[in-house]
Amino acid sequence: MRKTTLLTLAALLLIAGGAAAFFARAYVGDLGLVRDLSRAFMEDLQFKDFRSSKLYSHPLDQDRLDIGRTLERLFLAKPEFVDIKDFELVRAEKDSTGRRAKVLVRTRYKLLNKDQDLREGELILYWILRHPQCPLGGECAPQGRCIDEGGALMHPPDPEADKQSRAKPPPQLAADAAPRTEDTYACNSADPPRWFMNLDSTLKEKDYH
Repeated sequence: MRKTTLLTLAALLLIAGGAAAFFARAYVGDLGLVRDLSRAFMEDLQFKDFRSSKLYSHPLDQDRLDIGRTLERLFLAKPEFVDIKDFELVRAEKDSTGRRAKVLVRTRYKLLNKDQDLREGELILYWILRHPQCPLGGECAPQGRCIDEGGALMHPPDPEADKQSRAKPPPQLAADAAPRTEDTYACNSADPPRWFMNLDSTLKEKDYH
């Protein structure tokens, strides 16, 4: 019985070690994971699960995303009239840093009440490795705060100050300086970076956080 228990524990440790190795490899730029995420995202679009399709984007960006509107702009039709029949992941690439990737997707779809035949279209899904608690371009410092490329602490924007600056920009405020709060972004430095989608890289309307 004791021998069986030890063998079971050994097997579990091997499985856990294999899983850890997989995720470590995935987080540093594995295109296989990017493909899997792209396939899952497209399936969410295919079945109009817009709530789930938001979850591929960074948590700091999810509240400003309107997947239905993005889909409308991609296909030039209201989401309820777009019937995605199938899709194919044509090509996946990453850049020289291994922190950015893109996937070319070819779709076949029909516009309901309009098309008799299927249409074909292509779109590119952009992905980036980011810390799950830090804004775009930020890293998690050992002290548990997000810092930018220059090592400065990163501050959330102040919505009220932002409204006031848009209404009447103060002369001392530089054009590229966003109003911010005294708070900083907290993070867990033990959390590895993860792949997140930049769906609106080609349809950008609002600033990233």
